[in-house]
Amino acid sequence: MTTINDLRGFCYPLTPGGVSSLVGDPPWHYATEYLNIAYRADPAAIAAYLPLPLAPGPEPDLAYVAFSRWWSLWDNQPEMAFTNPERTQYRECAIWVGCSFQGTAGQICLQIWVSNDFTLARGWFMGFAKRLGQVYLTEYHPLNPRMPQIGPGAKMKAYVCAHGERLIEGTLEIEKKTAREELPRPMGLPIFQIRHFPSIVRGAPPSVLELVKLGAENVRYGEDLWAGSGTLKFFSSEIEEHLPLAPLEILGAYHFSSGYSFPGGEVLHRWV
Repeated sequence: MTTINDLRGFCYPLTPGGVSSLVGDPPWHYATEYLNIAYRADPAAIAAYLPLPLAPGPEPDLAYVAFSRWWSLWDNQPEMAFTNPERTQYRECAIWVGCSFQGTAGQICLQIWVSNDFTLARGWFMGFAKRLGQVYLTEYHPLNPRMPQIGPGAKMKAYVCAHGERLIEGTLEIEKKTAREELPRPMGLPIFQIRHFPSIVRGAPPSVLELVKLGAENVRYGEDLWAGSGTLKFFSSEIEEHLPLAPLEILGAYHFSSGYSFPGGEVLHRWV
């Protein structure tokens, strides 16, 4: 007789072998290449996303859009980049804003589009409101004779599309090198997210509704961090709600790489 303990997997599908689980066991390990545009938004629009005990950050209008290219692994399948490369690579576009919890400044992702099903599912487990989209970023190869080298004067562009609509577009013209410590807030601050899983019972409260803080270990940055001027455009949509978070002032744009391990998180507050 099969018991629930005979079925294996971090998440669906739960199977006797556990091999086909959409997401493998943590820790999860990441490397990322970013094109980030920092800006100021309407602080009231940001505050509308921050339920107590979350509160606005020290500068309540700070935000940034992160276009990114990701490489990831889960701990129990370290050969996945060879076994199935598609299961280790994806792209994202995310809107981040500053926030705070009991006086600790942090950041939270409010809107995010991703290119792959496993990162969508993994993001939901972590509290990211992910949905599918198509994200495109400028890529230069150093051996292409007609492409510029990454450095002062080089230009980069990224945009995200979903359900037939272009939603956000950003650009960077590199001016100089920068340092990790010079990246503007809320970049680099602790990450808070809201995990929400509805009940299957009609009219019942959510089965899970909690504020979490996400952990990070083995944090590292690439050798070259670039800064420059940027642009950022939000386009209208019939079904998305990103326009209230559109930029009022562009503060700068950045291109850099980083890597880290995610060991798990901490539950800070439960609303249910």
